[in-house]
Amino acid sequence: MIEIDYYEILEIHKSASNDDIKRSYKRLAFEYHPDRNPGNSNAEEKFKVISEAYQILSDPDKRARYDSFGHISSEGMFSDQDFEGGFSDIFGNLFEEVFNAGQRPRDERGSDLRYSLELSFEESLEGADREIKIPRRVLCTLCEGSGAAEGGETVCHTCGGRGELRYTQGFISIKRQCSTCRGNGKRITKACGFCSGNKFIISEHTVRVKVPPGITDGARLRVKGEGDNGFEGGPDGDLYIEIQVQEHPLFKREGHDLYLNVPIGFVQAALGDEVQILTPKGQSTIKIPPGTQSGQNFRLKGKGAPKLEGRGTGDLYIRVEVQVPVKLSKKQKLILEEFAKASEEKNQPVVKRFLDKLQSLFN
Repeated sequence: MIEIDYYEILEIHKSASNDDIKRSYKRLAFEYHPDRNPGNSNAEEKFKVISEAYQILSDPDKRARYDSFGHISSEGMFSDQDFEGGFSDIFGNLFEEVFNAGQRPRDERGSDLRYSLELSFEESLEGADREIKIPRRVLCTLCEGSGAAEGGETVCHTCGGRGELRYTQGFISIKRQCSTCRGNGKRITKACGFCSGNKFIISEHTVRVKVPPGITDGARLRVKGEGDNGFEGGPDGDLYIEIQVQEHPLFKREGHDLYLNVPIGFVQAALGDEVQILTPKGQSTIKIPPGTQSGQNFRLKGKGAPKLEGRGTGDLYIRVEVQVPVKLSKKQKLILEEFAKASEEKNQPVVKRFLDKLQSLFN
């Protein structure tokens, strides 16, 4: 009768915590797993003993019973029932990547697609309803996604049509997807002439896109289920529409607010006037008060871009730029010279403040 010390098998101390036990088990099980040591009977036997040790020491009740007796026989106090029903808990995801490496899941999700949609500045503010055409991967309409011509399929000889293979080693049983048929259970003997056995074709697809008012440049819309078809019944991918907004020759946008530069004459700025301007909704009129300075801003509330989240719109800011005549006639010069003589410093407060500062610096 061979005595077994489970602590020695897992290379841990008797005071090891549950995390220590699990960590050591994963390291050793991975090292001695039969898939990593094909044809090595010693590694296979070592793997079984490691798994047996973990079954006992990872269970508080079983570990307590084991600690009470110290070294025990491999045919000792634990019955076969102690090793039933816990296989998935032992391994978790430890060998998931090993078993599934290089294999495609049967229900693979379709790929996502991206489309760049260009909008005018006006469409970005008002919204748009567009139809776009995109090439996407769809199931072959002739073979309905089987990849085989009519009568061109047979039962997979590797798995017998089950789509999976089962490996049994002692009390361990492992299922793996059949690599020959990739889980389909069938093998193609004659490929479909339309898709050449690929099961999918590239087809142009029309999608109706509703762009909400107020969308910004660089925004992205998601249309669910309009990407490539899924594989073996998997869900379709999504379509992501990336928005590109054309620049406007007059308006500039910052968030929900719009900005517009409006040139006016210096006489209009001095005397005041009503000026025609452009807004997103058409023409409008603003009143320029007497004495308006160049660079002064006027706010038109609610005349900006619509807000995507919540209600309301941004504002429109009008920035006036006072223009000075480039060429003057003799009569205009005489009038301006008379105006200059009659002007007082208090009528030009900005100029006066500047001259005062300049004088103070010289002094």
